[in-house]
Amino acid sequence: MSTITLTLDDEFIAQAEAYAQRMGTDLATLFTTTMRPLIAQPPRRRRPISPAVAALAGSLSVPPDFDYKTALGDALLEKYL
Repeated sequence: MSTITLTLDDEFIAQAEAYAQRMGTDLATLFTTTMRPLIAQPPRRRRPISPAVAALAGSLSVPPDFDYKTALGDALLEKYL
């Protein structure tokens, strides 16, 4: 078995260790059990973006506090109610 070193934010490490403890395991096992299924999956291939869609990139301007999920929910409520 090999040892690796990861550089992570101290707060993140503390949260991850606390989570692992709540789950009754240690951080190394938590990392392994989380990564194993991800590694086993074949890589996803991104479909190329069509030129028509690529031409639209940057054409929309929204306020900095725009919440897409709220706007979508509002639009769906309006449509179906």
